[in-house]
Amino acid sequence: MTQTGGTREKVFAAADILLEQGIRPTQQAVREQIGSGSLTTINKALNDWWKTLGERITRQQQHPELPEPVLNVANQLWDRALAYAENRFEEQRQQLMQRESELRGEIERTEHGGHQALKELQSQNGRLLERCENLANEKHELEHKLLKADEQTYRLTQQLDQFKSKLKQSEQMHGDGQGGEALIEARVRLSIQDEELARLRNRNDELNRENAMLRQQLNKPA
Repeated sequence: MTQTGGTREKVFAAADILLEQGIRPTQQAVREQIGSGSLTTINKALNDWWKTLGERITRQQQHPELPEPVLNVANQLWDRALAYAENRFEEQRQQLMQRESELRGEIERTEHGGHQALKELQSQNGRLLERCENLANEKHELEHKLLKADEQTYRLTQQLDQFKSKLKQSEQMHGDGQGGEALIEARVRLSIQDEELARLRNRNDELNRENAMLRQQLNKPA
């Protein structure tokens, strides 16, 4: 008989003795009972003992091998094992249910956050569209003012040229400074008109830039 086979028989015998005493056979308890042997060998033999225990109990009536006290203790251990397994199953079931509830909560919060973000984005786009419309109206008004200003500037330029021509003719005919005040007034009016025209054009450029930026924001993917 090999050493491993001898250890296996010793483990079986020691496990039976421990079971009769109402002690659960463990690696350490069996090792203390037999006094020697590696824990790896004892563990393997003890696993075999547990596997054959049920079959040995089933055959007891036909081929009694275990005393009644041993059978009672084995039944108690079996009941405890079943109770432990049921408790573990219930604990794991509760943990899974709790985890499922947490995941559902996270999904609901994520969906709610997505809906809120969508509403905010829609509201922002609405404000941008309204701003674009206002800018377009203001730009249209400015273009109309620019057109009028260009026309007025053209008329003032024509008037200034006429004043210059008349002043030159008057100086040639009379040799004095008649008409000078009218020329100065025309130049002042033209200068004021040029400043207003420049202001309107600058404002129109600002509106064009702002309108372009708003359109870029509207066309930007969400």
